[in-house]
Order: sequence, then C-alpha cells, then structure tokens
Amino acid sequence: MTLDPSGQKPDSSDSQDILHCQPELWRVTLASIGDAVITTDTEGRVTFLNPVAESLTGWTQDEAAGVSLENVFRIVNQESRKAVESPTIRALRDGVNVGLPNRSLLIAKDGTERPIGPIDDSAAPIRNDRGELAGAVLVFRDITELCRQERAVQAALAYADKIIATLREPFVVLDTNLRVKTANRSFYQQFHVTLEETEGQFIYDLGNGQWNIPRLRTLLDELLSNHHPVHDFDMEHDFPAIGKKIMLLNAHRFESVDSQPDLILLAIEDITERKRAEAAIETKN
Repeated sequence: MTLDPSGQKPDSSDSQDILHCQPELWRVTLASIGDAVITTDTEGRVTFLNPVAESLTGWTQDEAAGVSLENVFRIVNQESRKAVESPTIRALRDGVNVGLPNRSLLIAKDGTERPIGPIDDSAAPIRNDRGELAGAVLVFRDITELCRQERAVQAALAYADKIIATLREPFVVLDTNLRVKTANRSFYQQFHVTLEETEGQFIYDLGNGQWNIPRLRTLLDELLSNHHPVHDFDMEHDFPAIGKKIMLLNAHRFESVDSQPDLILLAIEDITERKRAEAAIETKN
C-alpha cells in the first residue's frame, strides 16, 4: 500500500472519496470543453455527451445514455447524402485513432443539418489502466460559420473575376510558382495569345519567352520575398508579336483562404503612346 507524505497509511474512506471523485472530475472536464464530446462503451452505446454535443445532436444526456451512437450521431456526406460510418465505430473495431471524414453533415434529432469539421484524430479508443478497451471518445465541432465564410470568399472571388474580365487593362493572376492561374480577355487580345497557350504556364515561358524580362524577374522576385505591393513599375521591352512597348506594371500578393496557395495579381498598362506624346512635348519645348 502506498503511504502518504507523512508516512501514514491513507484512510480507507479518503481513498474511496478519491476513487469516487475521479469520474466526476473527468465528467466536469469534458463538460467544460468548447468542442462537442461524446463517449461510448465498448459496444458503441453512448455513455456521455457534453453540453456542446447535446446542442448539436439535439439529444440530452438522459435521452442518449445507452443508445447506439449511430442513432445519436448521424452523419451523411454533403454531396452524395449517403450515410457515413462514424469514426468511433472504427476506433472501437480497430483500436486506432480515426479522423472524421471531410464534407460531413450532422443530422440532429429534429432533422436540423449542420456541417461538422474534424479535430485531429476525432475518435479515439479509451483504455483502462490495464490497457483494456473500455470505450471510445468522439470530438467534433460545428463549422457552419466557417462554411458560410468560405462561400462568401468564393462568391467574392467570382465577383472579382467578372470585374477583371471586363477591364480594358490586361490582368494576369499567378500562383506563387509564377504559373498563370488565369488572365483576362484584354491580355489575350493585346499580346496575341490564347487561353490554352497561357493558363498553367510559367510566366517566363509565355509567347516563346517574350515575358522572360530581367526587370520583370526583379519585380516578381521582390514581391515574393517581401510581400510588398509594386506600384507603377515601368518596363520597356520589344515584344515579338506587338513590337517595342513601354508597360506600366502593378502587382499585389493576396493571401488565400482555407490553406490554399497565395495568388499574385499583375496589372499591365501599355503607356507607349503616352510616353511618346510626353517626349514630343518635351522636344518642342
């Protein structure tokens, strides 16, 4: 028997109090977590829901106790609407940590549907102090607001694409590997290239290398290294298809969302005629 720090044997009633309090301590801890938590026994029957899980599933602790998890935690794929196996089932079956499938919808008791997102290793087996399987724990969260934000961003990007498409000034969107994601109609028309020849290509390879320009390389290298936008960077170059031109370049790096790569927006303005007019005025004076 383990002695207490004073060297005395612990009172048996104190030991019992500790043993009785420990489950309650875990219950209070799980109830305080901001994510939804459900625990089950080895047969996959619900033993505990914290308040967040009660709110999302529509089941109370008393209602769910002893009920099969598949009835309480009903999930389907957002696109196919097919039922998805709960990761807890596999955690119990295989004794491993399992992630929640992406694009999952939780169907609550009243039929309300919510997109839910995984926590790392959403479902995990619970083992007792002898290493024996005692049940499983499932952790998940409501990502309704995140999905709404993603839809808003996608709508904004689509809106921006439509605006860029109508501008008279040529625009090119690059990824951080300097490959063309898209370009507007003005770019294709002004530089005599097609969409098929442009999208997915390394910018310096476009038009048989006509964009492999030292000053442009300097601009994009600096943009990639320091994230500072580039304003009114003038560049003179002899383009094989359209001749010698003076271009005014503006570039900005945009941080993308949902772990997607950053994008670079490059605006190109032909100021050749303006520069020639300015030079003519200076000559007359």
